[in-house]
Amino acid sequence: MILVAGENLIDLIPTGTVPGATPRLGAHPGGSPFNCARALGRLGVPVGYLTPISTDPMGALLADTLRADGVALLGGRRDLPAAQAVVTLQGGEARYRFHRTGTADRDVTLAGLRAALPRARTALHTGSLALMDAPDADALAALLAQLAHAGVMTSVDPNIRATVLPPADEGAYRARIARILADAGIIKMSVEDMRWLHPGTTPEEAAEALWLTCQPGLLVLTRGAAGVMAWHGSGRVTLPAAPVAALLDTVGAGDSFMAALLAGLHDRDALRARALAGMGQGVLTAVLSRAARAAALTCTRQGCAPPSRAELDGAGGRSAP
Repeated sequence: MILVAGENLIDLIPTGTVPGATPRLGAHPGGSPFNCARALGRLGVPVGYLTPISTDPMGALLADTLRADGVALLGGRRDLPAAQAVVTLQGGEARYRFHRTGTADRDVTLAGLRAALPRARTALHTGSLALMDAPDADALAALLAQLAHAGVMTSVDPNIRATVLPPADEGAYRARIARILADAGIIKMSVEDMRWLHPGTTPEEAAEALWLTCQPGLLVLTRGAAGVMAWHGSGRVTLPAAPVAALLDTVGAGDSFMAALLAGLHDRDALRARALAGMGQGVLTAVLSRAARAAALTCTRQGCAPPSRAELDGAGGRSAP
């Protein structure tokens, strides 16, 4: 089972405007790790979600959504409000304002996370807002380190939200991210992540340096319309972006990419350090191409609506084994 830990929240996304009236907002389940968990479930991968979910009506929507997509709820429920994100769209690109003080998804301790772990655990994936603020972020970082040292594959997508980071917390956040990346077996980062973490250099140069420093099994740099680059023991791979039939918004596209990447590795029994290291470039290219198609399909839908396995395979044919 692939385990996922990190924020769950309700995305409030504009559904249309009427001149002179308040914009209409639609409620969509979201949060980067939450999106990744449900995307894995839709791809038919055994997946469990470790983070608590609210018992309020918004929390019920979050929990029901995960269950409907085949995700096991391992983190329990909390009598605390669900987190929210108010989304604005600029040219199809999403911008967020988060409300996460005292919410259920932040009621996290290392002991609680460890108690929720199932015996069968293939990998742990985490990232995004859940890594931003102590003490819950420190608990999650400690869990990732413990599992990594026990031989469990660990996966991280920092998905950095620098605009909501208090300036006083920046140093602690940078240090935490550095520790987490050093423990990660799989790292997926965007060009925006790289520019914030490594100002003054190109994202590609920063990725190359990170690959040499942290030595993960796989490092993936997503570059939007410029495509994808990946660093692996078999060498560097560069792929063009998958075409988007009709862009609606980019909400959840990176999470769908991450899930399809993990699903592709899971299908090939490559979520083990030795198997991942021994994967050939042809197989890696097929896995990354499929992940890019998953992101492209998500961009054609409002909110994060990841593709199913059947939809993904139909979008570009089955990947080579």
